[in-house]
Amino acid sequence: MMLEGSSILLVDDSPETLELLSDCLSLSDCRVMKADTGNKALEMLKRNQVEIAIVDINLPDINGISVLDAIKQHDPTVAVVMITGYPETNFVVNAMKKGASDFLIKPFELDKLMMVMMRVSRERQLLVENKTILDRLEDKKKIELLNRRLQKKIEELTIMFHISNKLNALSIVDDVYEKMVQIVREILEVPSCGYYVADKEKGEMVLLVEKRKSEGLPNAPKMNLSKDFLSKTTLSKGFIQRDDRLYLPLIIKGECIGFMSVGGKQGNGRFSEDEIFLLKLITEKVSSKIENRMLYESLYNSILHTLSSLIIAINRRDSYTEGHCGRVTAMSQMLAEVMALQDYERQTLRIVGPVHDLGKIGIPDAILLKPARLNLEEYAVMKDHSIYGEEIMKGFEILTEEARIIRHHHERFDGQGYPDGLAADEIPLCCRVIAVCDAYDAMTSDRPYKKALTKKDATAEIKKYGGSQFDPDVASSFLSMQEVG
Repeated sequence: MMLEGSSILLVDDSPETLELLSDCLSLSDCRVMKADTGNKALEMLKRNQVEIAIVDINLPDINGISVLDAIKQHDPTVAVVMITGYPETNFVVNAMKKGASDFLIKPFELDKLMMVMMRVSRERQLLVENKTILDRLEDKKKIELLNRRLQKKIEELTIMFHISNKLNALSIVDDVYEKMVQIVREILEVPSCGYYVADKEKGEMVLLVEKRKSEGLPNAPKMNLSKDFLSKTTLSKGFIQRDDRLYLPLIIKGECIGFMSVGGKQGNGRFSEDEIFLLKLITEKVSSKIENRMLYESLYNSILHTLSSLIIAINRRDSYTEGHCGRVTAMSQMLAEVMALQDYERQTLRIVGPVHDLGKIGIPDAILLKPARLNLEEYAVMKDHSIYGEEIMKGFEILTEEARIIRHHHERFDGQGYPDGLAADEIPLCCRVIAVCDAYDAMTSDRPYKKALTKKDATAEIKKYGGSQFDPDVASSFLSMQEVG
């Protein structure tokens, strides 16, 4: 981070929040001061130099707005970030009018906090620089110089905001490295930028992705991962320049995972201090994004392992479900390919397919395993399996979309399905895909109370009910897939 050595005042009446923020900022080598009341904070302000303050709106003695006022009167260059768990529009507006640099709503993500801290620290540096210039202004030329500098800094802050927005908009299936390289090319307009994976065992840097202005440019050079190279970049979180190329490390939990390589600068081939700052901002933001993704995937895999245990339990009760869910999953994936669905939708189908009948674990054996057709009362109970499945999945917060797909996979295009009678585009697309595959497999499978239809007859049924039971476009794609198959 670029906060090393900063003096930060934390003001919050929650001991847990103070400790959490203190631990997080101390890891970035910040000098942290803590106060659990407004008056204690103002006393610390008199005795210590403070560069950034994080102030809670609700304090036991005086409110955070009053503390903000006092801080700005004491030193207008102190950057103040207001926090609250109960946001009110008038508080936000009042705080920003009185000079607050930002406003965060509890609970907030620590990586978001650190990005805010980096930004406000940079803004404070600008304020200090501008204050120094203002104090020494003597003539019109200096005023014009200040305006030009301010304009440059505004452009820089706009670029920083653009970088953060681009990276924050990435979904779980987007290629982070590809996006990083693309952003660098856009922001700095360099002829080439690439990302190297660090292979420490072989002592090599392997080029993973590269974007160049034109094919006429030479390829990024092969690089050895020497101890000297690592020490000059990763130990100090710095960078190294070789010829006309700049190398910046991506570091996660103290380990270097790779390097961003930027090259082809015109003129003397040197990068300015401002350009290096932006490149460091990008690599640090990307490192944080990758670390969060690794944690997400670890949690995701743990949840899928738990769901697998539930699937095994269902399969032991009803052997039909095991084969059925597997076949529906395979068909859904093939149909997604034919329909050219987005990666996110394909991933959702891959997860939901094997567990779309998860709710059957809540159906009594007398109904689930009945060797004859269900009567109306029994069928009403069986229909609840989609709701049970949703309830189980909703227990895992990161599977809320998958839970929604399970709830609605028996809805009909004409609105006559269950449990909510959704129709047409109200039904999630993944549900409409599963509905066709689910029905086809059910029709072509033997059950104790019915013989399986031939594939030809089942296909005819899908065609017949396209537009009523099934989405006509999905049904059409399914039929074309069957013809090819």
